Amino acid sequence: MRIIVKPAFDRDINKVRNRPLLHLLDEKITQIEKAKAIDNITGLKLLRTYKVHYRIKVETGSQQYRIGAVIRGSTIWLVRFLPRKKIYELFP
Repeated sequence: MRIIVKPAFDRDINKVRNRPLLHLLDEKITQIEKAKAIDNITGLKLLRTYKVHYRIKVETGSQQYRIGAVIRGSTIWLVRFLPRKKIYELFP
């Protein structure tokens, strides 16, 4: 799949200091790149009342983060990367 990273996603990543969480995020992005269809992405869920807005789970033992993404066809826009409690206030 083709990935497009929005500037807000980059800003959110730069604020994270937890190395294991960043490593899991890197693995998740690699999984998204290699996926042939959205069914191959683990932790992906369509947000209620939206048609193209999804969330993708990225969790360590103590921290729960979500990737806010927009998926159309074979292109994924990575929009936000925030803690679970905050993502739904700022995305979509």
